[in-house]
Amino acid sequence: MSEPLRVGMISYAHVHADFRSRALREIAGVDIVAIADDNEARGRAAATAYGVESCYSDYHALLARDDIDLVFIHAENNRHAEIVEAAAAAGKHIFCEKPMATTVEDAERIARAVRGSGVRFTVGFCSRYIPEAERAKALVESGALGEISSARAIIGLAGIREIGCPAYMAEWMEDPAQGGGGAFIDEGSHAVDLLRWYIGEVDAIYATMAKRIKRDLAVEDTGVATLQFRNGALGELYTSWSLHIDIGMRNVLEIYGSRGTMIVELTTPAPALHLYSERETSPLLSGWITPYVQPAANEPHDYQSWPTHTQHYRREVEDVITRFRQNLPFRAGLEDGLQTCRIIAAGYEAARRKAVVQLIS
Repeated sequence: MSEPLRVGMISYAHVHADFRSRALREIAGVDIVAIADDNEARGRAAATAYGVESCYSDYHALLARDDIDLVFIHAENNRHAEIVEAAAAAGKHIFCEKPMATTVEDAERIARAVRGSGVRFTVGFCSRYIPEAERAKALVESGALGEISSARAIIGLAGIREIGCPAYMAEWMEDPAQGGGGAFIDEGSHAVDLLRWYIGEVDAIYATMAKRIKRDLAVEDTGVATLQFRNGALGELYTSWSLHIDIGMRNVLEIYGSRGTMIVELTTPAPALHLYSERETSPLLSGWITPYVQPAANEPHDYQSWPTHTQHYRREVEDVITRFRQNLPFRAGLEDGLQTCRIIAAGYEAARRKAVVQLIS
């Protein structure tokens, strides 16, 4: 039997650390051997919850251990760069929650540290693991939509506090220095990543930000952007922390092509993919098709205990561990994190300047 994969968890500042800790505990041959959190009470609570004996208030103590293969980082957004640099210097392979950084400068610091050390690195773009998102990727790559002309992404929350995130998380996410912004960097990072995944690189962006509903926030609760892709396609992105809608969350994509249209509902009470085409070989399949998107039957998930809107975290962690063990490229790599940071930063710059910002590769 192979040696267990040993994981260290750095910070539970983001609630996704709990989702991923739970997933790690469910995967055979994976051990969480240490936790580090500068909030000692929070760290001890996590250690108790996940049966971890070693808990530190300083992440450097965790990184100094020689029995850790992979670290998961869920600290405040503006701390990612310093922690990644330290982890890379210690030779630890890295999973970093999105956004990779709050500034392009910090994103490039991360890139230099990872490339210079040779450690493996992945970013928490968990939306790629929603089954409907995976099917959408396959359909785009199959040519079912033809040449893509435009796309629209709508992604948002009722608010960090409103969806039940703990107060300690809301406090730093609503802080412009620690979080890096509001709805646009938080939710927009997921949408930008998916749009790049489906359509390709972005060459230019224009954006507008507002505190329309939550006027007491120090960051925007609404952000809207238009994108120009390198291949000539155009895009729209709407982000919000003030949605009033059923489960308090929404993640919907519309992609329009020369041969068809696809609407993908990723975070809803009933996720679904809708495909419209008039060119199918069978007339019975012409028009709207809504397939039931089911993961592979052999995926070892307990769907009864993972709600629909959190299943993709379990699928993400399973895939990261499998690829790490088999030395395969991660689905979301360093370049994906870096380019998303550049696009988000350019969006904020465009909003400040009230002008289109060109992105340089």
